[in-house]
Amino acid sequence: MLHKTTKMAAVAMAGVLALGQPLQAQEEVKLRFAHPLSSTHYAWVEGLGRMADAVVKASDGRVSYEVYPAGQLGKDYVSVLNSKLADIVVLIPSYASDKMPLTTVAELPVKYEDACDATRKLWEIARPGGVLSEAEYKPQGMRALFVTILPGYKVPTTTKPVRSLADLQGLKIRASGAAMEQTVRALGAVPIQLTASEINDSLRRGTIDGAIWPYHAAPPYELESLFKYGAEGPNLGSATIVFAMAESKWQSLPENIRQEITAAAAEAQENLCRWTEGEEARVRQDMIDKYGYQPAVLSDEEIALWNEKTATVAEGWAARMNDNRKPGTEILEAFRQAE
Repeated sequence: MLHKTTKMAAVAMAGVLALGQPLQAQEEVKLRFAHPLSSTHYAWVEGLGRMADAVVKASDGRVSYEVYPAGQLGKDYVSVLNSKLADIVVLIPSYASDKMPLTTVAELPVKYEDACDATRKLWEIARPGGVLSEAEYKPQGMRALFVTILPGYKVPTTTKPVRSLADLQGLKIRASGAAMEQTVRALGAVPIQLTASEINDSLRRGTIDGAIWPYHAAPPYELESLFKYGAEGPNLGSATIVFAMAESKWQSLPENIRQEITAAAAEAQENLCRWTEGEEARVRQDMIDKYGYQPAVLSDEEIALWNEKTATVAEGWAARMNDNRKPGTEILEAFRQAE
């Protein structure tokens, strides 16, 4: 009887000790990541992958992850998230403007200092509780973990130098998404909608004369040797990437893992924007040294002329959003005023 009582006491004490341990310290979490990029793309290596590895390390291995790159789970990443095929995805708003129309505010020709300044401005409105999050992400069951805006666009071309607005007239220029299309059109060029993976072949075939494109994104698509000339200086907007998690998954996580993800995401956001800025300068010089690329930095007068032409693009975007019963003006002003 004494033995039985002692055994029961030991079991009870073990239960008390187990209850005394935080639940999150015992729980293991596996996260599924999905994105449309290659496994070596900088947005994964310097951004989301960096965040994932940091979370695994911070959690002492309680968190693990699987990755499904290159569209393996489908191309509609909002649906991939909502269907629970993946927990965290990479969203490119210009490719999903039907589901993320307000996020394309960051692609407009709005003035900012550099990629990190622009990224911080977008995060201010895209973070949980921000005006963009409340209007666009929350209703779709998504939570932005971090964002990035890439270095500002230039206009690299293949056969014709562009040193003035007059040189650009009638050229077929690659665009992606409504904001970029309107910018190209406002400058007097002909926008051709293409995905990033289609640019290389289109340049070789002469289907397009150039692109609205940043230098750092040339190597992943082997474009460095194809661009021969370029125009720099005007505010032409940029591309945006949102790294998002299903809100339902977020709510299911222990608090300490949420904190680890939040901290790792903030570091990844800052790292990615710094990396792209550095890579922008490096690739530009590489294109000059190795391939004879000839960039033209436009004069102040010419830049003012270009900016004047694109000034109506942002207001036109807001008006179209308003017409579709979306808070376009509110989002645009919030982005402009964000710090």
